[in-house]
Amino acid sequence: MRNVVFIVLFISFFSHSQVNSEFVIDSLEKKLPKIKTEKERIDILNQIAYEYKFIDPKKNFDNALKALEFAKKIDYLDGIINAKRNLGYFYLITSDYKQAKDNFNFIIKNSKDNAKIGLSFSGLGIIEAKQSNYPEALELYFKGLKFAEKSNDKIIQAKILSNIGSVYYDTNEFNKSILYQKKALAIPGKNGYKEDDNLRLHNIGLCYFELKKYDKCLEFIQKAELLDDKLGNLMNKISCFGVRGRVYFERKEYDKALSIFTKQLELNNEFGDPHNISGTYSRIGDVYKIKAITNHDLNKRKAFYSKALEYYTKSIALNKENNDLQNLSNDYGSIYELEKKQNNFKEALSAIELSKAYNDSVFNQDNKETIKNLEDKRTIEVKEKQLKINQLELQAKEKQKWFYLFGIGLLAIIGGLLFYQSRNRKKTNEKLQQLNTELDQANKTKTRFFSILNHDLRSPVANLIHFLHLQKDSPELLDEETKNRMQSKTISGAEDLLSSMEDILLWSKGQMENFKPQPKEVSVNQLFEDTKKVFSGYHKIEFEYQNPDNISIFTDENYLKTIVRNLTSNAINVFSTTPNPTITWKAWKENDVSFLSITDNGPGASKDQFKALYDDKEVVGIKSGLGLHLIRDLAKAIDCEIKVESQINQGTTFILSL
Repeated sequence: MRNVVFIVLFISFFSHSQVNSEFVIDSLEKKLPKIKTEKERIDILNQIAYEYKFIDPKKNFDNALKALEFAKKIDYLDGIINAKRNLGYFYLITSDYKQAKDNFNFIIKNSKDNAKIGLSFSGLGIIEAKQSNYPEALELYFKGLKFAEKSNDKIIQAKILSNIGSVYYDTNEFNKSILYQKKALAIPGKNGYKEDDNLRLHNIGLCYFELKKYDKCLEFIQKAELLDDKLGNLMNKISCFGVRGRVYFERKEYDKALSIFTKQLELNNEFGDPHNISGTYSRIGDVYKIKAITNHDLNKRKAFYSKALEYYTKSIALNKENNDLQNLSNDYGSIYELEKKQNNFKEALSAIELSKAYNDSVFNQDNKETIKNLEDKRTIEVKEKQLKINQLELQAKEKQKWFYLFGIGLLAIIGGLLFYQSRNRKKTNEKLQQLNTELDQANKTKTRFFSILNHDLRSPVANLIHFLHLQKDSPELLDEETKNRMQSKTISGAEDLLSSMEDILLWSKGQMENFKPQPKEVSVNQLFEDTKKVFSGYHKIEFEYQNPDNISIFTDENYLKTIVRNLTSNAINVFSTTPNPTITWKAWKENDVSFLSITDNGPGASKDQFKALYDDKEVVGIKSGLGLHLIRDLAKAIDCEIKVESQINQGTTFILSL
């Protein structure tokens, strides 16, 4: 009876619904003529190529080639990498391993996307596995797994773990294969399962079949069948039926096996794969062959014999159409056993001769396929001879073994000492690097605080100087009432300035060694009161503060105060020609996000004038305030996002979300 196929080929790449792919392709092709930029056109061509990978490999290749050509013209690296990925898929499917390797290696060398690098290593692993180079395949799979873990892409991790399991199955290490398939299953998926989990359940069941643990085998096969029904995966369900039938056959439950194989044949006929249909015919023939051999009732034996011969004949007919020489040899071998047990020696002789003839044809065809096969056989023969020579040399040099061991031990000690010395040197270098980093950070921190002091103290001091100049140079402009009122406000402003200085200096003292936020609940009303005091000297500007819900914000108070003061100061500075200048602060909450906004009715500005808020390389001077670049740094430190809306001659609004 034929072996059951371990379903895993290309699992790291090609698990996708054909119906879904056709829908996506149709949508993308309709979108393509409307595309305006070359990069978008390249991206869509790559998406179309990816969706065609199993539906129509030729179209997969054509679209990928177009995308590659366009991407090279404009030097679009991401487009080149995605095109190379699609071409790698095509060459892998068509078994052009050299071209596939070239494309995957290009991605590994040029991409910075860990997920794509991981898939490329997995593709190289599949190439080696298909050529039975299992150690090389495993090494590549594990490399790919490391990159998949770096990318935190759980789905890719699961696919590569499944491929590792396939290698262990092919090398008859079934327990290890089960381990890696279960690791892949354990990765969480949507709705409790992931795409390909049905294949993994099937493969675990198959491993248990090989281990002759039939109860465990049936447990996982039945789980796979349930998931096949959810996913609509008819192909995997057909294979599950084959495994289940094999279990019943091995348990000598032939009626159950026959029932399952019959259902499998119905599904195979629906799916239309001649290879699978012929295989099921052969399995049904095997059941009837056993019944014919073991049944004592002569009439039943004849009936079972006829049935077995009928199904073997059907299998042979399909295998001849497909030129499947190996399975033709197997079928005639089964007929030989059947005829021999029925004492039909002439027919048995004819069947065994045909079986051997087809087997010889397989051997001859394999040897004619490529010169490489001959070279490989020659290499194996040379290696076998070399092994024999090595064994003789080892026997002759047994006495020298201890000298070698002593030498190896000495080298190990020297290597250990060198490693210890290297590790100590590395630790010392790391400490020096850390000290340099801390020193650089301290210098940046000091610079930042001088800038903060410049901003938060400049405006209040300017107000005091303005009043004193007015009192000295134009006393006649001040009547007694105005003079008293301004003196009162000046004293109040000076007291507020002193309070602000104390706040800033205390904050600076606590932060100089470690410039990090210290979050706590901050009352917005208190924040607004502090802002009122700092800017109380601007009598010609109307200030409004709106906090209808009395919200509080969990953040660093001093960072937020500095940002608010600077934005207010910047708003004041724009009112050189604005009639009835107004500044409005608002506070509100939406979906557990706190918002603060400042709006002025000044002249507005272009987007480029706010570039320092978003571009780390843009530097703005601090002559008239703290500078947008420092607002940007402080906002980043407290996870505050700043958006700007500004229209010429209509004003500007800054929105802070925390």
